[in-house]
Amino acid sequence: MVKHHQDPAVKWKTFSDLEQKLLETIEDEGSIRTDRLRKKLRLEAKENNSKFHRSLSNLESYAMIVGVEDPHPERHLHANVWQTWNTRVGEGMGRSGLSYNEALAKLLEKTIEACVLAREDQIRKWFQWSDDTEKAERDLLKSERIMKAGPFLLTSRILRS
Repeated sequence: MVKHHQDPAVKWKTFSDLEQKLLETIEDEGSIRTDRLRKKLRLEAKENNSKFHRSLSNLESYAMIVGVEDPHPERHLHANVWQTWNTRVGEGMGRSGLSYNEALAKLLEKTIEACVLAREDQIRKWFQWSDDTEKAERDLLKSERIMKAGPFLLTSRILRS
């Protein structure tokens, strides 16, 4: 999933200019605290708070960046240290060999499995629903890895239990 969103064409379509600037700066720095990131991008003014944190949150939700609390904060600051996913996990990312669509289907399947029983209309609220997600759901139903029971979806593993 992360590899898919790292593709330059996908990045350009998915992320705002600010998000791309944040990602580029974090990539260049390797590791950077929130306060230093704001300063570097000249976003210290209060009117930038909301869009700055929303952009960080969006990048984090796509697993493009990872934030951890600074283990050695200056004074009483509780700042996060930001890194790209690649910097944080290194080369361990590509081991599964799953395509984007396979990874999306696996994520959807495991989410449904964790819920035991999930209303189909509610699942659409949990994911940024797209044609890819729709296809993943159809493929899972066709392969019987998930099944419909009225308005609900459940994994075939639950039925075997």
